[in-house]
Amino acid sequence: MVAMTIDERPAPVTVRQGLPPCRIRASGAEIRRIADLPASVAAAMDAAAGGVVAEAGQPFHATDIAHRDAPPGVRFLRAYRVRDLWLVWVERGGIAHRYDVLGFRGAPHGMVAAVPTNPGRMGLCAASRRLAAAERG
Repeated sequence: MVAMTIDERPAPVTVRQGLPPCRIRASGAEIRRIADLPASVAAAMDAAAGGVVAEAGQPFHATDIAHRDAPPGVRFLRAYRVRDLWLVWVERGGIAHRYDVLGFRGAPHGMVAAVPTNPGRMGLCAASRRLAAAERG
């Protein structure tokens, strides 16, 4: 058995390859950078993630073995706006590594309210389309 020392930490994962395109009816342009999100949506995303979210394509901590200098455990992938609904795709590291859709709705005074989402096995694009369709409904 080989023990892992503190200097042998796994390297953070860098770029997520092969994220498929997704067309969502009534959405604006696909947003690929956190800097292009409204500040209220970016803040709501950080709050939902439990801390700072890594930028798309940047390193993030994909394992569940965290250390003090680890990069964020959640990484932004992309976002879509459908009317007042924001659909934000993120990748979460850890033993239960997964991809999530975070839904946020504009609220009075610039606040953002979370919209319950659970993509489950349907995938990010299908879950986003379902949420967008419910928004039209």
